Amino acid sequence: MEHILVHCQQTPRRLIWTLAEELWPHARHHWPEISLGTILGCGTIALPSDDHQEPQNEQEHVPQRAQQRGANRLLQILISEAAHLIWVLRCERVIRTDQNGREHIHTDQEIQARWFKAINARLTEDKIIATRIKRDDKYLHRVKDTWEPTLQRLADFPHNWVYIREVLVGRRT
Repeated sequence: MEHILVHCQQTPRRLIWTLAEELWPHARHHWPEISLGTILGCGTIALPSDDHQEPQNEQEHVPQRAQQRGANRLLQILISEAAHLIWVLRCERVIRTDQNGREHIHTDQEIQARWFKAINARLTEDKIIATRIKRDDKYLHRVKDTWEPTLQRLADFPHNWVYIREVLVGRRT
């Protein structure tokens, strides 16, 4: 498993980790070194906190904590989705071997499309839960804190993105 997810030189693994890192919008928190331990423990991964920088007042501290939780959550999503897609594509490559023993090769475009489809599915699930199922301000803010830093890099970032159903991540601008 470690070889498949971390060390394999096949295109899907290299490209997916690159795409995941490119989506990471938090420059002050470097993308972590990916290891099997990082992948297996991604559900509990937490970035170093900025507690050494004292906020001026409590009102400033609350948004910093929310942004930190959002960054942690996004990192967990990116790592888990990347590992899952790498595993799925590896299984497809091996299982779809033809009668002559040639493995199915995924194109870069196919890999990239599958990556953005997986990320957009997670984003869409979060938007639906926040706006239609929970309808809770706390969860709505959690979704915004998770996804907004990534989405703000879009040239035409819609201010009401959480309420619209269109694909946002990976679209051409």
